[in-house]
Parts: sequence; structure tokens; C-alpha cells
Amino acid sequence: MASTSETVVYDDLFSLVARTRKSRISDNIGNSQPTLDIFLNEGAVEVEDGGESIEERLMYAYQDVEWMSDRQQVSTDDKNGVTTAVYPWRFALAPVNISKTDELKAQKSKDAAKTFAESKIIQARQGLRTSINTAMLSAATGKAMLGFQDTIKTDPTTGTLGGVDQSLAANSWFRNQTNTASIGFQTQTVTNVFDGWVNVGASYEAASDINDEVTHIGMGSTLYNKAISTLESAGYTRFTNQSKPGLNGGGQKTDSGPMFRNARLYKDRAFAASSIYGYNIKTMKLKIMKGANFAKTPFVMTDATGVLGKVCFYLVGIQLVACNPRRNFVLSAVS
Repeated sequence: MASTSETVVYDDLFSLVARTRKSRISDNIGNSQPTLDIFLNEGAVEVEDGGESIEERLMYAYQDVEWMSDRQQVSTDDKNGVTTAVYPWRFALAPVNISKTDELKAQKSKDAAKTFAESKIIQARQGLRTSINTAMLSAATGKAMLGFQDTIKTDPTTGTLGGVDQSLAANSWFRNQTNTASIGFQTQTVTNVFDGWVNVGASYEAASDINDEVTHIGMGSTLYNKAISTLESAGYTRFTNQSKPGLNGGGQKTDSGPMFRNARLYKDRAFAASSIYGYNIKTMKLKIMKGANFAKTPFVMTDATGVLGKVCFYLVGIQLVACNPRRNFVLSAVS
């Protein structure tokens, strides 16, 4: 609950002096949203006009080719090789509720009214960003969007993804790489070789191709600390590229941190505690609906409910879409 009183005792001089204040609001609640910022900064966010659902066309086989000699009879057989995955839109919203009494109190000056409105907007938009980032790294429940746990599965041989059957009997081409073995990241089964990096490396190669390498490896803060400490042990220092600020000056260092082969290593506190995810940013898209891309609805009066005030909503139509799961991997039992 916000403070309702001040303990400062005002003397005559102090009571006549304005406060010094910057036009910022310091977030004391949430963490940053590094995975969402990566998708934004790497061009993996696609704004769509709408539609009943999202369709992703998938190629899973090339046409057969044969070599021929002069006047040879050749095959004209056609081959099925394209199908579609379909993903439903999901919607998230955050209300901005302004009571009439708060509005009257804020009319003291234009600056006060502006600051009051901005604080409400920041609360709503930041709430949406935090919830979306968390959902991206979770499993979908209820009305929530799909997350990494749905698109990069611990068991990719069961269920469907985008309506495509992933069972053992069908569509092995639409399954991610997975390692469910118990792994102690800092354990050294071979002297001076850490089991964590051995298994990350094996999964990296299983998911990568020379032209389609894993681009990002993410994990929670505890595992990230263990991974980094293996690079900083025995007096070694890790070197990183200069980081760039995130979207809207948010300061997100989405390209900071060490490289593992061709992948950027980073932490996000929303990752499952015992999991390490590796992905090629080109194989997943964050779809956002035009007209519901953090859009604000008009304010309407709420006095019909017995509360004198007005309310609007910030709204996002969104979904995480898998285009090529086999270029991604998960290690699900790392300690």
C-alpha cells in the first residue's frame, strides 16, 4: 500500500520550497523482460492484420530428383511436402482505472495531471510486458498464449503443436531436441571438463546446421551463475561484446554476455529453474495483432457500477508461433 502520510516536520522556509523531482518512476516490483526484448530487437515480432487464427505454412519434404541420360524415360510423380500449422490468437489486457476524486486531486497543475496519467499508463504497459515475457517462457494454461515449454517441449513425442501431430508415429521433422538426463552443470565426469557444457554442446550440435546455428541459449539466474563461474574460475576473465540499449531506452542488454560457439548466453528469471533452452531466433515468431498491439481503448465512465470514475484498457492480441522446432533444444533436469 502506498504511503499516506509524511514524517517530515515543515518549517516556514521548507514549506515554501518546491520539491526536486525527476520525471521517472522506479520499478520496485518486477524483473526485466530480456526474452521479449530479444524477440523485439532481433526482428522476430511480426504484426498481423488480424484473422480468425494464425496459419504457418511448413515444408517437410523436397521434390525427388533423378539424374538422366539422353532420351531416358523419367518419373513424373508428385510428392507431398507442404502442410500448415494453425495457432489461435490469445488476448491480454491491463486496465487503467481513474476515479473522479483522483482526477480532481491531480488537476492542481498540468504537470501533476500529466504525471498522474503517465504513472497509470506505465503501470498498465509494464504489467503487460512482464506478463507476456513470463508467458513466453512458461506452458500455456487457460487462456494464455503458448510459451517455450509448449514449442520446445521436454517430451516432443506427444501431443500436437499448431495442430501438427508430434507423436512417435508421425512427423518427426516437427520435434525439437531434448535432453531429460540429470546433469550437474559443474560436475566434472572428465577432469577439467564440465558436464553442463558437454551436454549443452551436444544439444547445440543436434539442433544446429552449418547454415542454421542456435543463436541464443537462455537459463534462470541460478544456472546462469553456475555457467558463468565455470568461465571465471582459476582467474580467467570472460570477454563480451559491447551491449546495446534495449527498445525505448529500456537499457536491456540483449546482446551482452558470453558466447557459446555461435550462440549468445543470457539469463531470464522467468525460465524454469532446472532448464536450459537453446533456440534459433528465426524458428519462432511472436505474432502481434494490428489494432491490439498495446493499443488503448477509449475511456468510458464506470459510474454505472456505483464507482464514479472512468476506465480504459491496454490490449494485446498475441501468440508465440513455432516455425521449425528441430532447430531448438531444451535440457530439463540441470542442477
